[in-house]
Amino acid sequence: MNLLYLLLLYLVHPHGVEYANTVISIDNLDLKLAGNVKVQVFDEHALHTGIMDPVMEKTITAHENQLPVKLDKLPTGKYMIAVLHDANGNGKLDYSFFGVPKEGYGFSGQYSCKVKSAGPSQHIIQLSPGLQHVTIHLCY
Repeated sequence: MNLLYLLLLYLVHPHGVEYANTVISIDNLDLKLAGNVKVQVFDEHALHTGIMDPVMEKTITAHENQLPVKLDKLPTGKYMIAVLHDANGNGKLDYSFFGVPKEGYGFSGQYSCKVKSAGPSQHIIQLSPGLQHVTIHLCY
């Protein structure tokens, strides 16, 4: 009887994916530049295969009342979060003639504007169930 009860409880109780509700704070967003802020979330699969298709993407207006950026119902797991301050609104990161980014950009995890990144694996963070805060610093 106990086994039947446990089986019924298992079947009735939804066993789905656990979700993280993530709040992204950008600590140095230059609102005077206006434009848009694009947030892209890449899962571990994308990082290992090199096929960089985001599992989630959100674009907001670079305005004080749009911040912080909220990402709801993202399945728990390991991710890299990339943020672009698209000041001219063309949807991509623009570069100077010498290959230097002309717009603000940043990543989750271990990232410094002064040191070249060792690759996407350095930017992976673990998103756990419930509310999680992530702070990202942009390089301009």
